[in-house]
Amino acid sequence: MIVQKSAVGYVLAEANHQVVYTYSKDKKGGKPTCVGACAATWIPATGTPQAGPADVFPGQFGLVTGAGGVKQITYDGRPLYLLKGAKPLAVTGNGQGGVWHVVPLSASDIRT
Repeated sequence: MIVQKSAVGYVLAEANHQVVYTYSKDKKGGKPTCVGACAATWIPATGTPQAGPADVFPGQFGLVTGAGGVKQITYDGRPLYLLKGAKPLAVTGNGQGGVWHVVPLSASDIRT
């Protein structure tokens, strides 16, 4: 996971520069609620979460078991998602439906 500069400022992204999102209907520390048709568009972020070598995060990464036993990455207890078909660095999902949001960070989260 890395801090990435985007059109809306610094945000949380995967190492391949795919921006990740939170879903406001998910409860902090709870299971992911974007399932079925929702998860076909908003794909659960999976893998082993770790900070990129140049980044320091104010929050904590973790894993939560979602639908079908999928281990989904969390940040500060909130499940993370990727927008299907989004280009690297794109933040087109931010604000969609009023419920999808980037994880805002700052330049100070990057080691120089």
